[in-house]
Amino acid sequence: MSPEFDALFHEDFEFYKGTGFLISAVLVVSLQMLLPNRLGIRDLLSNWKVNVPLALINLVLLSILCGACASAVAVSVREARQGAFEFLGLSYYIQVVFTVFVLDLVAYLWHRANHAWSLLWRFHAVHHSDNHFDASTAVRFHLVELLISLGIRLAVVFILGLPVLGLIVFEVIYGFFNLLVHSDLRLPGVVSRVLSLVLVTPALHLIHHSVNREEHNRNFGTIFSFWDRLLLSYLAPTSSSTVRVGLLETGVDLSLNGLLVLPFSRRGGRRQNQ
Repeated sequence: MSPEFDALFHEDFEFYKGTGFLISAVLVVSLQMLLPNRLGIRDLLSNWKVNVPLALINLVLLSILCGACASAVAVSVREARQGAFEFLGLSYYIQVVFTVFVLDLVAYLWHRANHAWSLLWRFHAVHHSDNHFDASTAVRFHLVELLISLGIRLAVVFILGLPVLGLIVFEVIYGFFNLLVHSDLRLPGVVSRVLSLVLVTPALHLIHHSVNREEHNRNFGTIFSFWDRLLLSYLAPTSSSTVRVGLLETGVDLSLNGLLVLPFSRRGGRRQNQ
């Protein structure tokens, strides 16, 4: 495909990304209310009071600071006929498919780094501080973590010369799975087991949010479960009713203001893998 094709998708990048996320949010939230695993409506509403405002703050600030900068970088690189994908001579739609796999692997490695390095964990702890675990946990992140993650993604887009359509497809799929794997959704056991052979399920990711150190450092994936299998961080789920989620640290202020300052506090530096 020509660079004009990428430029065309770039014009509506934010629309496709935003629309995909909204549809995914409505679908996943509806499913977790119809097929709840552990939480009641009061728990969900209590969680949303913190997670949704935090997500809106991040959305506004990221839109101001970056907006569609990932697709802008992609258009610039591809117009210059640069990037590894251009060098490999792959067809456009093969590049789109590879983009999903590559960016999901990058997300896996980045997630694992957040657990391995103390400085990164300070910000990632905001995500793990959720004591409920539902779809809104998917948007419970500190702005600093999102900015660093964005920088890494921009670097990958620049180096590989990823197609804009690939970025859109990835953002929509990743946004859906990010909501799904954090949802309080009870899937039939056989369905969950079959899906988990290739994809990440809520039961798999619930383990990752456990206060138990062994479980907490497993199942880093978001879309594909085989990254965890290949890189030896996979742990099969048992009974979800026995998983206690959140931080080991007690007395943490889990209000909106408390989460914003958590990485800079003494409590924010304590890792669960120590």
